[in-house]
Amino acid sequence: MEGAAADFRAELSERLFVLYLGGRWMAPLSDRLIAVPGLPLARLACAEAGDVARARAGLKPARASGAALRAAYAASAPLLRALRAYEAAGDPVAEPEDWTLPFAGPAVLVTATAVPLARVAGLLIAGAGQGLLWKPAPGAAPSAHALMGALGPAAGAGLAMLQGDHATGAALAGQGPVIWVSDAPPPAEMSVSLRVPATDPHRR
Repeated sequence: MEGAAADFRAELSERLFVLYLGGRWMAPLSDRLIAVPGLPLARLACAEAGDVARARAGLKPARASGAALRAAYAASAPLLRALRAYEAAGDPVAEPEDWTLPFAGPAVLVTATAVPLARVAGLLIAGAGQGLLWKPAPGAAPSAHALMGALGPAAGAGLAMLQGDHATGAALAGQGPVIWVSDAPPPAEMSVSLRVPATDPHRR
């Protein structure tokens, strides 16, 4: 799988230019690009207000079961594990955590680079049934793209992914309850409905 991961990383200049919304990959309305940590030749397309509006309008509850989403995640685990080796040491890409979100309706998920994919995937699977708009950290852009590529066909419009920076995160304000997954505090201007640590064990 190292070869597959190397090929994936070599194609990042193409892969990281698109967003996932409305059940498919789409070019952003924004033309703002930023560097990707650890990948000096790659550039990440930053979603802005117009992209956020499109993503939010396109969210629909996923019809796929949690079991189908878990199976899609499991099938992608070898590639995800290889990509995570470049992003964050020691992520085993374990089984998705079990989560129940404490609110209904479409929500926003913001995750830091250090968050294990078992936690990210668990939250995505929990939120797909009500619609979840995800903004991963730029440092996790490669694995985020691969994870959405795995879950997207099953989740359809239940999940959307907007890559970007702090300005992208600010544009998500008001799009639904925010789940902030990081050991760092959220920005003062961001109203957060659920704070989740990046690295502490998940207690059911």
